[in-house]
Amino acid sequence: MLIVPLSGKITWRNPPWVTIGIILINCFVFFVFQSGEDIRYREAMSFYFESDLARIEISGYLAYLETRTGDRKIALLRNQKKMDMETLVQLYGSMQRDRDFVQKLHSGEIILPQDDQYETWKELRNSYEERLSRVISQRYGFIPARMNFLTAFTYMFLHGGFMHLLGNMIFLWLVGCVLETGWGRPVYAGTYLVTGLCAAGLFALLNMGSHIPLVGASGAISGIIGAYTVSYGKSRIKIFYSLGFYFDYIKVRAIFLLPAWIAKELFQLFLGPESGVAYVAHVGGLTSGALLAVLNLKVLGMVDKEVFAEDPKERMSALQQEAFRLMEDLDMNGARHVLKQVLEMDPANRSALI
Repeated sequence: MLIVPLSGKITWRNPPWVTIGIILINCFVFFVFQSGEDIRYREAMSFYFESDLARIEISGYLAYLETRTGDRKIALLRNQKKMDMETLVQLYGSMQRDRDFVQKLHSGEIILPQDDQYETWKELRNSYEERLSRVISQRYGFIPARMNFLTAFTYMFLHGGFMHLLGNMIFLWLVGCVLETGWGRPVYAGTYLVTGLCAAGLFALLNMGSHIPLVGASGAISGIIGAYTVSYGKSRIKIFYSLGFYFDYIKVRAIFLLPAWIAKELFQLFLGPESGVAYVAHVGGLTSGALLAVLNLKVLGMVDKEVFAEDPKERMSALQQEAFRLMEDLDMNGARHVLKQVLEMDPANRSALI
């Protein structure tokens, strides 16, 4: 099913260049720079589990849990000479989700310099992190534990998978084209980047010390949707839809796209594959976009409320088709009345004069 909002002000002579540019950059980064990323990530993880690094760190994690909980089962598990791979993978997942432990591990509070295995661990850890650095999403994704201004921008152009990219680009096209035309390119581009930064900011605030990278344009797109909803939510827009064998258009309120976006997000959250996508960041984007839209409406006033106004040429074409249909039905009075409307809009219209 294809759904596309229609605006008479978006034409080949006035294309939404910023939106097109953002989409092209995202696609280029994913298909060129992120190409082969899954292979590089698997290689890094294979090194982690096949070397002694997994055994050393997971043993440290179990000791940390034992101290904190006093659970004897953990002590028994830690004293096993060799753990099977399934157990190691499960413990690794738990370890990565334990933000306090990971922070202590990276700051050198778990495996201490006086420990016999410290030098071995340090060497293996450096080799593992060097392999991870070859993974673009790990290198340029936004990681709160080592956040910097560069990755606060670059994460917006990375994606966790093809479906993640596709869903984001569809909604960017649906909403971005209209907002770019209605707000103007500079304000629209600035809003996209600022809401993306706000999304990263909220993610960092709620995930201090996390080493899991944030990736995806969703935060910035959520901001665009928030701004779009505040600016045009009550406007009735023409929606073109296609079911493959049938197509038509209907008029609905612009706010219709907000629940559609939320449904897409919930689908990815509960049914989509796991990826470095943090849905809390979308709240930051959506909220900041709505606030910027209020600022624009109340202070800047750079909102074109006529962006959904019907193109007079389209209106005349529709009236002429209606007149021809009435003539085919031999309803000449009805056709004359419709053609008078066309002449009021364009007195020199030859088709109506005939």
